[in-house]
Amino acid sequence: MDTTNLKSISGNHFVSGQIQIDDMKGIADFGIKLIINNRPDNEEFNQISSKLLKDKAESLGIKFIDIPFASGTLNKQKILDFSNLIKNNHEKSLFYCRSGARSSLIWGLASVIHLDADLDECMISINNSGYDASMLPNMVGFFKIN
Repeated sequence: MDTTNLKSISGNHFVSGQIQIDDMKGIADFGIKLIINNRPDNEEFNQISSKLLKDKAESLGIKFIDIPFASGTLNKQKILDFSNLIKNNHEKSLFYCRSGARSSLIWGLASVIHLDADLDECMISINNSGYDASMLPNMVGFFKIN
């Protein structure tokens, strides 16, 4: 993988679109120690399964966690699970989905709701990484109430 496709969202946290088996060696060489998959399996024809990616990641010493969600299936538990994984993790981590947009949003939600990060700063980080943070304030409001 050309690691220039990994977009820094905050410190050692990176976001990307779909990764492939052939990307794993480059990801490992880049120093990624944790991968969080936010993409459900079978979302797209010929999409590689998270099981195959997990097996390859773990063979390279990378922890691989699935927290998949599609439109309308994100919930408080998934945001909490995500925040618990990144809370005190200072190693290089990669969060991916189809394009990176979902991963950037769950990172923002977890950071603001559970890790006391500033909403505006998270929005800037998301926008600076090339994703659209415009719906983050409404999503934060929704998940804080519901």
